[in-house]
Amino acid sequence: MIISFRKSSFSITSTALIIAFALIVPCTLFAGAVINVPSPGIVTITQAMVKARAGDTIIVENGTYKERVFIKAGITLKAKNMHKAKLDGMGRGTIVTMGSNSSIIGFVIENGTIGVFTKNAGIAVLKCRISRNWQTGLMSIRHLPKVEDNLIVFNRASGFQGWNVRSTVSSINHNTFAYNANHGVSVGGSSNIVVENNVVAFNERFGLKISSESEKSKIVNNNFYKNLKQLKDMPSGNYSFDPAFISPRVGMVFKSDPKQCCQIKASDNENLGARLDM
Repeated sequence: MIISFRKSSFSITSTALIIAFALIVPCTLFAGAVINVPSPGIVTITQAMVKARAGDTIIVENGTYKERVFIKAGITLKAKNMHKAKLDGMGRGTIVTMGSNSSIIGFVIENGTIGVFTKNAGIAVLKCRISRNWQTGLMSIRHLPKVEDNLIVFNRASGFQGWNVRSTVSSINHNTFAYNANHGVSVGGSSNIVVENNVVAFNERFGLKISSESEKSKIVNNNFYKNLKQLKDMPSGNYSFDPAFISPRVGMVFKSDPKQCCQIKASDNENLGARLDM
């Protein structure tokens, strides 16, 4: 009986230690690593991505990277300085394809067929400039990514194109869609998403093209200005006024001139469009 009691006591103590260790480990041993590009043995983003594991962050120095990148599940790809690291698609193909629960932050994404493609859950596209692609800037299927504070401009098709996309916690919020050769925002199939606080201006076709099956989407507090006239009236709760971009064609400065704009504010009392200090 004494031996049995001791074994039982040891078992209880061991279990307690295992539980305590399990609570501590995620905060210490399993914290995500930071991988720098370039760094010893790593010259390209693709090389960094091979080494990365879920939870890691890849930080990219200033420069032009002529790569088409698949961002692995759970990885964050971040420019060290906003809009100083450029992904050049070399004129063809999708430049960035994103795995589930991945993020891309602060990049210039240019000169591909499609700038960014997403179809998985948990994705974020933040503070990027997606421009001068031969087709769509950002294309999404099924799961809507978090699309926030991006300049999606001067693409030869639509700025954003979504098909059968659904919002859960994600939305298209505080972006600038301008001077695209097709629609600013195009939503097809049976979609139900949130589009708010954006500037959608000077696109060569519709500011918003939305399928009849997607009309339950929440489209509010956006500024639709000087796009091709819509086939139908804009949803109520949106605006149309000159965003007064300071220098969009020379220098890509899409900040509004405060002397000419803007009296109307977003739902969070900030300026409409991408909130970038540039």
